[in-house]
Amino acid sequence: MANFVDVQNLTYEGEYAKEIFIKNLYESKLKSFGITYMPGVKGKQQLVSGNVSDLFQKFTCPFSASGEAELTEKWIEGVPMKVNMEECYDSFWSTFMAAQTEVSLNGGVPQAFFDWFFNGVLVPELGKEYEQIFWNGDKTSGATDTLKIADGLVKQLNADSKVNKINGSVLTVDNIVSQVEAVALKGIEAAADTDMTDYKLFMNVNDVRLLNVALAKEAILNTQVWANFGREGDKIYAYGFEVVPCMIAKNNIVLSPAKNLVLGYDIADSEVSYKIIDMRQTTLDNTFRVGVITNIAIGYVYPELIVVSKPA
Repeated sequence: MANFVDVQNLTYEGEYAKEIFIKNLYESKLKSFGITYMPGVKGKQQLVSGNVSDLFQKFTCPFSASGEAELTEKWIEGVPMKVNMEECYDSFWSTFMAAQTEVSLNGGVPQAFFDWFFNGVLVPELGKEYEQIFWNGDKTSGATDTLKIADGLVKQLNADSKVNKINGSVLTVDNIVSQVEAVALKGIEAAADTDMTDYKLFMNVNDVRLLNVALAKEAILNTQVWANFGREGDKIYAYGFEVVPCMIAKNNIVLSPAKNLVLGYDIADSEVSYKIIDMRQTTLDNTFRVGVITNIAIGYVYPELIVVSKPA
């Protein structure tokens, strides 16, 4: 028999809420890019990094202090956000019912329906929106209310004078190869002696498709193009850097060590919760409401290791 529940005050909190929250983040694909996930971010928090140099000196018996140490201080700030939605059961019921038996809408709501809704509908969408905010958030001029929640990387990087910048343009099949080359070469110059193993070129999914077309065209006209570009399976490499298709806005290119980019969050906060209310028990409407409270923090550690290209 199906397991029916009273969802008048169905709440996912504590460890179960953390599981859902973590799945939201992992569904965003940002983890697979190698981006640093920073848990426990409450309010404003320091990102402290440092370098030491000139440590060795000629041996002498007395202690003689030497060497240089430099600490860099940046901040990352958690921004609270929420989901408030109300949906008619009928909007999802037919999809859910296609795989179910022994279930009647009049007879109650099975626990499986809400598990399916969270894991099959809500979590994938939240994952996409996490990534959209991470790259394209703009509190002042975001294209949607979601993008106005927090300033994403593109806005932060373009406002930072320490970030290396390339004068970009609207990407076309005729200029995209040269634009990617310009970013890659600037990154090599800026990195100096830094290990570049973790560096990746982040581009919009459709811009990567355009790059594919351009490279095919270039290969016909210029057989030397593959001296600087390469393929491994379905991946493209530019000057040794993996080109990563992501949800960054079109015409933007970011080159950075992946772990230099930071997504902060707080799963320990008591405010992190997921709730469902069956409105049939209150207003008699054939709907349910979903409430989610969570947060997001976006930042980076070393601006001088990042190159960004954006149209003027």
